[in-house]
Amino acid sequence: MNTIYKRMIGCYALAAVMLFVCVLRVVAIVSQDEYSKVAKNESSKVVTLNFSRGTIFDCNMERITNKKNVIYAVIFNEPSAIASLSQYFSTSQTESIISEISSQGFALRTLSRKINVDGIYCFSAFSHADDSLIAKHTVGYIDSNGKGVCGIEAAYDSLLSGKSKNTVTFSLDGRGKVLTGERPTLNYDYSKENSGVKLTIDTKIQQIVEQEAMAIETGAIVVTEIKTGKIRAIVSRPDYKLSDLGSAVENPNQPFLNRTLCTYNIGSVFKPYVAAAGYEKGVKDRINCTGYTNIDGLNFSCHKLSGHGNLELSEALKFSCNSYFYNYIQKLGAEDVVNLALRSGFESSIYLADGLSGRKGSLGKSKTTKLSKRALANFSIGQGELMLSPLAITNFYMAAANGGKYRTPSLIEGIVEGLRVKEEKLPAPTKVMSEKTANRIKDDLALVLSEGGTGESACPTLTTAAGKTGTAQTGVVKNGKKTVNSWFCGFFPFEEPEYAVTVLWENSSGSVGHIFAAIADGITLSQAKLKG
Repeated sequence: MNTIYKRMIGCYALAAVMLFVCVLRVVAIVSQDEYSKVAKNESSKVVTLNFSRGTIFDCNMERITNKKNVIYAVIFNEPSAIASLSQYFSTSQTESIISEISSQGFALRTLSRKINVDGIYCFSAFSHADDSLIAKHTVGYIDSNGKGVCGIEAAYDSLLSGKSKNTVTFSLDGRGKVLTGERPTLNYDYSKENSGVKLTIDTKIQQIVEQEAMAIETGAIVVTEIKTGKIRAIVSRPDYKLSDLGSAVENPNQPFLNRTLCTYNIGSVFKPYVAAAGYEKGVKDRINCTGYTNIDGLNFSCHKLSGHGNLELSEALKFSCNSYFYNYIQKLGAEDVVNLALRSGFESSIYLADGLSGRKGSLGKSKTTKLSKRALANFSIGQGELMLSPLAITNFYMAAANGGKYRTPSLIEGIVEGLRVKEEKLPAPTKVMSEKTANRIKDDLALVLSEGGTGESACPTLTTAAGKTGTAQTGVVKNGKKTVNSWFCGFFPFEEPEYAVTVLWENSSGSVGHIFAAIADGITLSQAKLKG
């Protein structure tokens, strides 16, 4: 019995030993596997340079984004790298770099040129956008995760966004230091940068307009191609810096606001609408401007208090005579003017892309109510409740320059895949007035720029042009003074019009005609150079 018991104990002991050996073996295998994983992770360092993202092109397939090659510098905690920082960065930048290295093992910066210092590794790659970006309000920008925040970047984010990050992998030694003998591996998706969206914007024209727009504190400028309605330049002021978005948030002038799409009081640039409706209806009149007009016991003054004398319609436009239009509208009535304005897209939203639409204008009570004589007088010179965006008001002036028809302004030329473009169709033309009326208005607007006209300062030197000035009361008092919006809407060359231009200077009584002239001359000179 004792012998059997001893044998059983021996068997149990042997089984326990074998089980213990197996457990140790499993633990060893698992530990080895985990060790391998840790070793692998510690043997390399992956640094993200930027996000793979599609390109926004201009109408000539010039890159608006992904345009500039920059040097990405990855800085590690090496004595030579730390010692050289002050040569390339400011004191505050150097402190920031050292802090980042301490927290994450490296710092990433951009440089204007490559540098050869141990511990600093440089790579050439596209920068998606920087402060030199044109048309910021329309193109928009991306966030730190590479996603579109506003503008075209947001509207086409699903098309432009890449699925991968552009990275560099560094080999490390057992102490976590970069192996100097092994070359880092760059993993960069170049294919995404040859696809994206093509805009109607012309970079050269946009740059000319942005330069001239710097004279405007707050306002907007739009340039469209008359035959197609394609937007060749679109500028909102003030601008903002991509590198300092925080300052833009705090700026009371609201730099993020795209003023080309907002509605404003329009003033005398509405007078050609009244004139066109009168020509269409065949209403003729000669009126003597004495400097004021009494309407139902209230004197309505002209901007020239001494009066313009006896005028016909074309002369009234040339001198922007308020008294003429006060009287003329009483004979014409509002209905035909309202209908012509509606055909011009006055109360229609202009869709450019998701999140980019011009706000609907307003004709106020004139569309639904029979106006009093006094209300008619204000209506005739574009005062009161009339509101329109710089983008939408361009419609009428394109029609006047194009035989009475216009195409709704467009911004998207097409979708790009591997540098091949799938073109968007143009909007159908809209008829605003007869060709005869358009030609008469066109001639009248040329007189505005002639000697003695209110738009004389808008006459360019390198081309011919036509247009209309406007000063619109806003009802806003600033520093004890009533503020006004200054406008100029026109087109050039006069004989064969190619471009329509709208200039708005918000809350300013200064003339903007000279800005139109500079833009017309700038575009004319630029195109002459291209032709040889």
